[in-house]
Amino acid sequence: MEFAKMSENDIINLAQNKQDSAMEYLLEKYKPLVRQKTRKLFLIDGDKDDLIQEGMIGLYKAVRDYDDTKEAAFKTFASMCINRQLINAV
Repeated sequence: MEFAKMSENDIINLAQNKQDSAMEYLLEKYKPLVRQKTRKLFLIDGDKDDLIQEGMIGLYKAVRDYDDTKEAAFKTFASMCINRQLINAV
């Protein structure tokens, strides 16, 4: 499927409806955001990959729980979810 031509909300809806390729596309698209947020963090008894994994879990939850009827853009919501997941991990 050609996700680059679709709106982000449409891709999110597909991912929420269990289309794995849509979820993979979003996780890959926002992985740089996760990496950027983990850059300044340190996880006791863990490494950077563990932090990135936690951030990706936060991103997955953002896709799963995003509601486009709310006024927040997905990137804003995803950023908040990633931060929460990372804070809980640290």
